[in-house]
Amino acid sequence: MTVVHRLSRALAGAAFVALLAGCVAGAERIGEVRIDEAVQHRVAAGMEYLQMDKPEEARQHFSRALELDPRSAPANNAMALLYRYEGDSVREEQHYKRALRIDSDYAVARNNYGILLYQRGDYRGAVREFERVANDPRYSGRGRAFENLGRSYQALGDNAQAEKAFQRALRLTRNPERSLLALTQLTQERGDLSLAKRYYDQYAANQQAPSAAGLLVGIRLAERRGADAERQTLTQRLEQDYPDSAELRALRSGRSSAAPGSSS
Repeated sequence: MTVVHRLSRALAGAAFVALLAGCVAGAERIGEVRIDEAVQHRVAAGMEYLQMDKPEEARQHFSRALELDPRSAPANNAMALLYRYEGDSVREEQHYKRALRIDSDYAVARNNYGILLYQRGDYRGAVREFERVANDPRYSGRGRAFENLGRSYQALGDNAQAEKAFQRALRLTRNPERSLLALTQLTQERGDLSLAKRYYDQYAANQQAPSAAGLLVGIRLAERRGADAERQTLTQRLEQDYPDSAELRALRSGRSSAAPGSSS
């Protein structure tokens, strides 16, 4: 065999080994992609079942997703939501924390964790989580995160920061009814009734059927402004549309409790 032939065979063998290695690496990458796709499908299917109030079916899909990839942040977040549905806040928190250990930038899990902390009364912890989520430019739900941040600041009694958060939410939320009502209340509390009226008018302009909460906010504002006709109109609507509402009970209770100390 000539030197040329031996060199040709050696080169051919090296090329075959390189091709084989490339095929194995490619297969591994394809396998990773397929696992990711399978996890995504399982999580999506499980969420559909959860929204249909079928937690056992949801659990099967979420469990399988975690079997395929225990380090999937979306799968851990999904399992946390299942535990929220079941009222198991301990396991819910465990899966949020696991998701965030896997991917600290996974804003969906961080926002959900913030909601859990808020519901527990840990408002400072909620502020910490919502601040990070709301200021993440990659997160599509920043508007709602700013609303959650505003509510957390309200719960802490920091109305100045709450107002700033709700103002940010106005610019980022397609349907900012909650922010408009919150801003109406906050500006009313600090005595800027003109601005409060503008916020409330903006809310009312986009509401064919205002909520009971929205009507009560309008009634309180009308009372502060001395707009008796507007107050009566909103009160009648609250009585007609929401006769069994907590807001109507609160309104009547407020009147009865305020009456003995009132002056004409």
